[in-house]
Amino acid sequence: MNKSELIKKISEGRSSLEICSARIDPGKMELIILHGEWSIKDMIGHLGFWEDRIALLFEILKSGNAPEPMENMDQVNQQSVIDFHDKSLSEIVNFEKAAYLQLLNLINNSSEIELFDPNHFQWTEGRQFAEIILDNTTGHYEEHIPEITAWEKRIA
Repeated sequence: MNKSELIKKISEGRSSLEICSARIDPGKMELIILHGEWSIKDMIGHLGFWEDRIALLFEILKSGNAPEPMENMDQVNQQSVIDFHDKSLSEIVNFEKAAYLQLLNLINNSSEIELFDPNHFQWTEGRQFAEIILDNTTGHYEEHIPEITAWEKRIA
């Protein structure tokens, strides 16, 4: 894989997410129905949180440091929902789009070695950083699209 293929794969996943999200009435995006406590707005914030976190993680690794370990993924996810709760839908959407674009810029401005050499960052334990980006973009979108679709069917 190279940068162009990575960006293409991410863009394809993004397109699927945007097609799915475009069917949702913005006036209903704050209805809580996902996981018993999340709205579509919360999910958008959640996606943005992870996109932003991966860009931060890359900068930490690039500086030669190791990130703080995460204790409990469920707690981290729940805290992201709490942190975004009082923000408007447009603020959340803008944040998520900025985080997504930040990742694309990161890819464009990084070396092939930083992205694709599985041994470049010791913290990744033999994984390419590109895989971590894919997990938190395309992979993350694929994980949540079925939930959005199911949500849409329940609300319709």
